[in-house]
Amino acid sequence: MERQLADQPKPLMRLAPLLVLGNLVVAAILVIVTVLSLKESRESDKAFARQAADNLANSVAIEVGAELRLVDNGLATIAGLYARASEAQRQQVLAEAVAQQRVLLPQVMALRAADAHGAVQVGLGRDEPPTSVWDRPYFEQARHVDTMVMSEPVRSRVTGQWSIVLARRLVGADGGFAGVVYAVMTSDHFTDRFRTLDLGDAGAMALRTDSMRLVSWFSTAEPRMARGYGEVNPSPGLVRQFSINRDHGEFEGRTGLDGQERISAYRRIPDYPLIAITGLGTQSALASWRREALVQAALVAVILLTIAAFSLYIHRKHGQERRARIAALKLAREQNLMLDNDLVGMMRVRDRSIAWNNRALDQILGYLPSELQGAPTRQLHLDDASYDKVCNAGGAALAAGRRFRTQIKMRKKNGDPVWIDVSGMAVSETESLWMLADIEALKRSEESAYDLALRDALTGLPNRRLFEEKLSDVLAHASRDSRNAAVCFIDLDGFKLINDTHGHDAGDAVLREVGTVLQDTVRGNDVVARLGGDEFALVLSSVPTLNEAIQVMQRCRERIRRQISLGKGLQVSVDASVGIAIGNGTMAAPDLIRRADEAMYIAKRGHTGIHVWQEARGHLQVVQGKR
Repeated sequence: MERQLADQPKPLMRLAPLLVLGNLVVAAILVIVTVLSLKESRESDKAFARQAADNLANSVAIEVGAELRLVDNGLATIAGLYARASEAQRQQVLAEAVAQQRVLLPQVMALRAADAHGAVQVGLGRDEPPTSVWDRPYFEQARHVDTMVMSEPVRSRVTGQWSIVLARRLVGADGGFAGVVYAVMTSDHFTDRFRTLDLGDAGAMALRTDSMRLVSWFSTAEPRMARGYGEVNPSPGLVRQFSINRDHGEFEGRTGLDGQERISAYRRIPDYPLIAITGLGTQSALASWRREALVQAALVAVILLTIAAFSLYIHRKHGQERRARIAALKLAREQNLMLDNDLVGMMRVRDRSIAWNNRALDQILGYLPSELQGAPTRQLHLDDASYDKVCNAGGAALAAGRRFRTQIKMRKKNGDPVWIDVSGMAVSETESLWMLADIEALKRSEESAYDLALRDALTGLPNRRLFEEKLSDVLAHASRDSRNAAVCFIDLDGFKLINDTHGHDAGDAVLREVGTVLQDTVRGNDVVARLGGDEFALVLSSVPTLNEAIQVMQRCRERIRRQISLGKGLQVSVDASVGIAIGNGTMAAPDLIRRADEAMYIAKRGHTGIHVWQEARGHLQVVQGKR
């Protein structure tokens, strides 16, 4: 080819100005395409971060809401017992009810009752000074409503800790206001829960009231920081988005508490005036994009420098036709070396066969050099569906003069699937050029992040969100096949004592062991989940009779009650209260969950071990609880 160019008599260098102009156009197109590609990739990474933040905020909102409902139920139980007691026994009943519910509500720092004048009568420790709540706004609010009221963040007069207070009024024999029973949940309680979340570098989690007062805050950048509680100090983005949608939303910007740039999402806690806000560090979320940008910028810089050098060469050698043609051949060889790189696979396709491919494509798919030459492109695809997708959609795009890009699984030489980012453009009516990048590691990272959002970090079991999805699937199958399904709620008895005596590490070991025991006891098609705290849930997908469900849960209780080794010769044991709701698929998943939850609390309050609700003839009937 060099000799042919050298001996060519026609002065091709008369086309030099057009060639220079063409190079400039190519350079401009290359820069525009690269900028647009990086912009699209950046927006994709930010969208993924927003989705991850929303998933975490939703998970926390569900868990906090569940805790608040437990407290609400406990306060309602105390108020109900007080209202039904005789005048002579009312104070004794109140003290006993407060003591009993205090054991059942480990998430609260204190559970107390005050009389109609605000003086605290029940729930103070022996060493705690007398106190009054008559001037607290929640005391006056509770006086006028029958439902639970929640305070803004306040400092406890007994411990000095920042807290929120949940209160219900007490009704006397004459139906008049007789005081309040209230629970104190500290900001530190929520912060400790946030510490267990995987927020990444510079991630943060906050809990605020509807008035934007800060209840709790945790940041991985400053894990010991505890400032701003009780203050109205939200980010401008949160205020703006919250004014548009009070239930959920997303925003970006610097967090006012520590000045960190974050991609954030919030979720309102159902039925309560609280919102959970999750923020993921922007720098961390875009780390992969920055690396991609550096690689593409370097590649574009090399190509632009090559184009610039080529244009300058043509300009300077305008009168030297032979040397210019040889230089053009040299540049063609250099460009071929750039195409035959080790990073991005490339191939030229003619009539659905591979006419040429570079070294990188051989390495990505595990082929020997020249082994793919002439092979049909169908050989690279896992199945006909993915092959048809590229041929049909890609062929239409290329025929219309557009670029085509997609992400699909392709087949290596050894048969293993691999995720590939595929992009192509038409070269002529019969040929096209394709670039293929290995994105297997990126896809695995995405799948791992999705799995983390649906699983409990401590036990690896499904969390509440995944549990509800699986339950809906089981109920759909049960309704179609006329089979029974059972939802079982399990709450550990004695777990708080282990936590208080041996520490949180011991409690975590117990929770992991219980999760393992439950998985080993049930069948492979049943579902085991951890809903939060020491509460677990099961779905028995096919139970012919009520007795079979009870027998399964009795086996679970027997295994849970076995001693658990914590190392160094230390043995502990816990019991379990179980609520079972069984139905044939005609009841919606939320109703079945609520019935199982109610049955579990009946079993826990009555110390009956197992309590069952059964769906029968269109309504629920109570079956005697079993110890």
